[in-house]
Amino acid sequence: MPKLLTVFVFLGLSACQPILQNDEVKGRIMGTTYTIKTQDFEIDQQQVDQRLNQINQIFSSWDQNSELSALNRQPVGESSNISNEMAFVLKESMRVHEQTNGFFSPTMGSLIDAWGFGSVNVEQKPNQVAIKQALAKSSIDRLALNGSRFEKSADIKINLSAIAKGYAVDEIAKILKDKSVKRFMVEVGGEIKTQGSWLIGIETPLGQASVAVELVDESIATSGNYRQFFVWQGDRYAHILDPHTGLPVSSDLFSASVIHKSNMLADAYATAMMAMGYAKAIKMAQELNLKTILVLNKCDDPCLSKNIIKIGL
Repeated sequence: MPKLLTVFVFLGLSACQPILQNDEVKGRIMGTTYTIKTQDFEIDQQQVDQRLNQINQIFSSWDQNSELSALNRQPVGESSNISNEMAFVLKESMRVHEQTNGFFSPTMGSLIDAWGFGSVNVEQKPNQVAIKQALAKSSIDRLALNGSRFEKSADIKINLSAIAKGYAVDEIAKILKDKSVKRFMVEVGGEIKTQGSWLIGIETPLGQASVAVELVDESIATSGNYRQFFVWQGDRYAHILDPHTGLPVSSDLFSASVIHKSNMLADAYATAMMAMGYAKAIKMAQELNLKTILVLNKCDDPCLSKNIIKIGL
């Protein structure tokens, strides 16, 4: 599902750091933008673009020639070898699916397309029959992964948009670390990873100050429900679906941000939190020891006097 740009660089480098030569490159990939900033290092944008294009050719649901699109066309019951990168991300997606009690799912491609959130254009929102049919083709239990051997027992469609951008961030950060870059920030579609100390701002509802977070050698991923939305049956919904019902989520969260060493995992966890709501998100963050910032959109709990909840920070 589309991720929303709810995290931004609030203040480039923390003021206590020495002033060094800065470099910055920007571009477009995976249907969104990217920004890379470094100190005392000149970025090779050609290398960055080449790596991001490689990742896009593996995980894109928009490119009919991508590896993911080929898997979605693969006949039921047929087994095939997949790339190491696809196997890794799918394996991690299946693990997060289990950790989040199914609120994160990599097999929601049919539902995403039915609602018009993916690569398929739809004239109108699906009825209950169409939702039920798409939901029947969205079970992760129909996906079998044994090492690099992939097979599906039903016509499921994989969509990794809620984890692939985080993976891309990690991979670009890996390039910079291999070059011994001391201080950098990598941002793809709002998902951020840093080396060194950077001050990041999390957007809040209109009229409220941004939430400032200092990242030191960490990642942050945010999922939100206010920039990309639609009106269905008279109510406003985000482009976030509940994998259990196939319906859009009317979340009590404005946004969920997860801080983690792995941006890929932060990306997936933040998406799951938006789908499950703040009460379950708090419980999950505590169980998995996730550093989390939840900005509430609405809350009926009289015990909560503020709309910003920080866990593990």
